[in-house]
Amino acid sequence: MKTFIFPLALVLICLIANAQNDKNDSLQVLKVENKQLLIILDSLIENDKSCDFYDTNLVYTVHIQPTPYYGKYLVSFSSSHKITQLGDEVGCFVTKQHIVIVNGVFNKALFRKTSYKKMFSFYQPQNGVDSNGNIIIDIYEDDTYTQWDYIFNIDDN
Repeated sequence: MKTFIFPLALVLICLIANAQNDKNDSLQVLKVENKQLLIILDSLIENDKSCDFYDTNLVYTVHIQPTPYYGKYLVSFSSSHKITQLGDEVGCFVTKQHIVIVNGVFNKALFRKTSYKKMFSFYQPQNGVDSNGNIIIDIYEDDTYTQWDYIFNIDDN
């Protein structure tokens, strides 16, 4: 009987903690200036629609980072249900009825900032000790389903 109650209690604790693990924050709304980004995202979304994990709540991310080579940027596209706030979020936009979060570096050849903001609920892992001294272990499972990486040649001028 004890072997049944302990796993059940652990699952219930995780479910209760999971329900309270969201952090709301506002993101700058962006306008896409580089249409190649939208073509790639459209292809990614169409590809995901044929997969079992796809649903309308899927969130896409675009991570932009410079490479050591002038004018070349690594742009990674991915999809997930749980998005954690990394602190390098540039903004967001909507395409094909999905929210797309942009993080990494901002590049004006790819995006233009608007005056609008959008509230977004980030997943916030909970670890530590609660008020009763119980240890909280939030086993965060990375649910990234798809990742496509591209090198973009962008004139920085």
